[in-house]
Amino acid sequence: FLIPLLRNKTNQRVMFAKVLSTLLFLSPAVEASSLIRGQLDIYKKILGDKDTISKDELKQLMVMHDDDNSCVGACDRFLDETFGGKSLLWTVFEDLLDQIYGDAISDDPFQPQEIHLAITDDISEMKVIWATMKNLEDPFVELLPAGLDWDAAADQVVTVAAANYTYEVQKNWWPIFTGVLYEADMTGLEADQAYQYRVGGTQHQLMKRDVRRSDDFQFKAAPAPDANRHTVIGCLADQGTWMLLGFATSNKMIEVQDELGIDMVMYAGDLAYAGLSTSLPRLNISKEDEFEHIWDLWGIQNQPVAATRPFMVGMGNHERFYDYTSVQSRYKMPFEKSGGNGDFWFSYNYGNVHWISISSEEDVDPDSPQIAFLQQDLEKAVANRATVPWIVVSLHRPMYCSTGEGSEPDYGPNTKYQTALEPLLLQYDVDLVVQGHMHAYERMHPSVNGDSITYPEKLSVPGTDEGGDPATVEVDLYRSQGKGPVYVVQGNTGAMQFERWASPRPDWSAVRFANGFIPPNDVSQDPAEQARLEGLILDSNYTDTFGFGVMTVMNATHMQYKVVPVSGTVGTDEFWVVKRE
Repeated sequence: FLIPLLRNKTNQRVMFAKVLSTLLFLSPAVEASSLIRGQLDIYKKILGDKDTISKDELKQLMVMHDDDNSCVGACDRFLDETFGGKSLLWTVFEDLLDQIYGDAISDDPFQPQEIHLAITDDISEMKVIWATMKNLEDPFVELLPAGLDWDAAADQVVTVAAANYTYEVQKNWWPIFTGVLYEADMTGLEADQAYQYRVGGTQHQLMKRDVRRSDDFQFKAAPAPDANRHTVIGCLADQGTWMLLGFATSNKMIEVQDELGIDMVMYAGDLAYAGLSTSLPRLNISKEDEFEHIWDLWGIQNQPVAATRPFMVGMGNHERFYDYTSVQSRYKMPFEKSGGNGDFWFSYNYGNVHWISISSEEDVDPDSPQIAFLQQDLEKAVANRATVPWIVVSLHRPMYCSTGEGSEPDYGPNTKYQTALEPLLLQYDVDLVVQGHMHAYERMHPSVNGDSITYPEKLSVPGTDEGGDPATVEVDLYRSQGKGPVYVVQGNTGAMQFERWASPRPDWSAVRFANGFIPPNDVSQDPAEQARLEGLILDSNYTDTFGFGVMTVMNATHMQYKVVPVSGTVGTDEFWVVKRE
């Protein structure tokens, strides 16, 4: 029942309190899935095998996975009201997580789960990868044009054999991934046509052989290049699972993905937060370790999105564990045609969008292989702009972001990524840059070393007022032909938010929010506003600034970018880019 509550746009803190108070009186306790139970057993041991968990102990677990952020101010109050000011019985906490994921997790070890799609270098193909906890023999994908009945159209069913494999990481006392991954390319697809598919294989157990299949899923094949296609892409970064609200962002996207017509999604790194930022020598846990079950939870959490449209991922600093083994085994991006390097840097076309994903975790020096790739790829993209006019670059750590303390932002003029990348983005007139790493949303104007070179004008568009009624609203419109990209940091997708903001707001920063509120522009003369700037405000609704971005390319000349919040109306932004008029 938690998920429908999260979809409601009333006060999230009250909802969580109600959910928790209800769970406190559940009897008997709900039997948690083995996946959740196994992960919580790890955390219980870390906390000393106590029968209860407090708010501060949950914060301790969260910081274990990301010690760059702390949970104070609005974040602390959110958890305080979630816990109702008391410790929870461990069984109640287990029940809460089981309610969050509901029946999405199967304890059947042969049931296909974590199903996700990815485009390949060929638009007539679509890659599908999935997992089971025990091996299925002769794995397969069955494919059929959408709308046909499997039995009535049996002669039209195409069966594709899948490869199966696994991977190994360092073994310790906690569970690692011991299941099986499967990969297949569905080929011969007609561009932009709808198909239905299911995956499966043969279960062989106790001298019995049964064919196992997943649920049916529907997707559209990749589109042919078309400058005037209407293309919609979801943009995310820094998500995670239930620490804090990654699951709620997934749930929101599941709710609206068909309504918004989302064609594919792209992540700018920091996906599951399975790795650790804190060492515990007494338990032989180091900062180089990773809890593999978190990857499974993240894959299950996103399956309703990932199994129905291409689910593309880039690298962040939280994917680095065990030399990126987990992410590269579970997610396969198209890189060969573009001359890329696995999931680290690659590019692809989707309709009228050329997307380049690079890694801020790899070398960006002028003579590095990644920068050579970027320049060569941009040259080709510009030469092909008559057919594929929009060029987007994504990376994890930002070139510009005004988080920070005092007057100096963490990322901006004369910093590493701005210095290394901006000249190329300006030279080839990139349209949009999508970034993450900072757990906030921010939009930045096209700039040259921090000097804004164009500002938006106002555009009147249909929208809604604060009460949700239809109204005409004003949004920003950039006429930025030849002036380089608009930048966004879309790091508000679920990971714990507690960002401090530089003040006054830099001239290149257009819109910024986190911690449940929009910070003031300049707090130098007002101590109360300084507290707001630092996230110490206590009258905000913390979940309102969590969400994801939606890039909608209308045609060859007009692009809209809009932020969809998990709750409320605070965490919204909309702007347009007009080029090549």
